[in-house]
Amino acid sequence: MISVVLDNCNDNKRNAGLLVVDRALLHLHTEKKQTAIVTIRWGPVIMQDNVVQKIKDPRKLANELILVSLVMVGLLLVWNATTRITNFNDSQLQLAEHSVKAAASEVELYIRGYQRAVDIFAEENRFYLSNVELWPQDMELYSELKEKIDRFFPDNLTFTIAGSQGKTLLEGFEGLVGQACKRDIEAFSASQGDHSVHKHQGLEGVWPHIDIMTHWQTTDSGTGVFFISIKTGRLEEILKNAEVIGHRLMLLNQEMPGKVDVTSSENQEMLLAGNQLSPVEMQRISHSLPVPGTVWDAVILPHNHLYSDAHRTILVQTFLVFLGFLIVSVIMRMILLDADS
Repeated sequence: MISVVLDNCNDNKRNAGLLVVDRALLHLHTEKKQTAIVTIRWGPVIMQDNVVQKIKDPRKLANELILVSLVMVGLLLVWNATTRITNFNDSQLQLAEHSVKAAASEVELYIRGYQRAVDIFAEENRFYLSNVELWPQDMELYSELKEKIDRFFPDNLTFTIAGSQGKTLLEGFEGLVGQACKRDIEAFSASQGDHSVHKHQGLEGVWPHIDIMTHWQTTDSGTGVFFISIKTGRLEEILKNAEVIGHRLMLLNQEMPGKVDVTSSENQEMLLAGNQLSPVEMQRISHSLPVPGTVWDAVILPHNHLYSDAHRTILVQTFLVFLGFLIVSVIMRMILLDADS
């Protein structure tokens, strides 16, 4: 047996030594025709080749992995928050649009139905109207007509009739026909039917009311005006039922920009003095739709902090998720470093 020891030499020397051993074995085998057993023992030399074997610093590797993970999660969370904010804005606009359309449609049907009822009443009770026109101070005639009106229109406040010139023949014994109502009657008589529905706040202590008018044929074959005032309670209920959370529905007067004629009862205290919207509130109106047959626009106004509060909630939730992932990443880094040490 031949034992060859190659200690304390580099790779090149080891390769050269193996070549020498191989040639020696070949020589021995050729000359003596015997088999030689060669044992090669390597010494305690540690290979250090930066190209063949290069181990990275585990701390640096852990930091890089954590940084990449945080960046990816951060980008994903930013995309998610942006998408949620966009979806929230779009959904609120869609809800507001549907709410305005529903409110305008319901108000139109209500006013149209009431207008038709007033037209039918004036036509079917022309006899009573003519008698009251002839004897406007007759309390018995007035009481009979009022009893009929109360049965036909249970939510009415008052009524009156006017001649062909638009001058009222009945001032309303309750004193509820004010100057604004008289101006509406004169304008309606002169326009031959345009804008037959108006809303007034009413005198002190009097309900806000809507004036509905129609024409009737007087005894002198002229055209008079039958006038009735009704409470706005039903309209307020319509707006309340059509409202969505975080928004206010109201009816604005087309002839007086910013003038609020009707809003839901829950929003009465939210209006400014005089039921007038400020320029800032006018700019916040998200949708507006005219109500046919009236001088109103159905509009919807989001609450002051609806969008900002929702956006803030989304951003806080996103930050908390990122913070939780950051804490988990730091804990994992500490565990990896402990295991490596």
